[in-house]
Amino acid sequence: MSVMLERWNDDKMDALDSKVDGLAEQMREQRKEMRELRQEMKAGFDRIDERFERIDERFERVNERFERMQQMMFRASILVIVALIAALASHP
Repeated sequence: MSVMLERWNDDKMDALDSKVDGLAEQMREQRKEMRELRQEMKAGFDRIDERFERIDERFERVNERFERMQQMMFRASILVIVALIAALASHP
């Protein structure tokens, strides 16, 4: 009986060993896939970073245009005020 039980235990251990080997192989495959996905994600994020850099450049140009427009409006308002003062000063 003990020989039969020992044989049964050996068979179970062999079956468990093969299952563990299979799981180990699956884990290696999963890790490989995860590495590939990380590389793809990194490449995707690099492309996104490049796009944001281009967008930042465009915003800088827009900001410059707004600053020029603001300066022009300020100068125009000063010119209008000076013209009004000159008109009032020349009128008796």
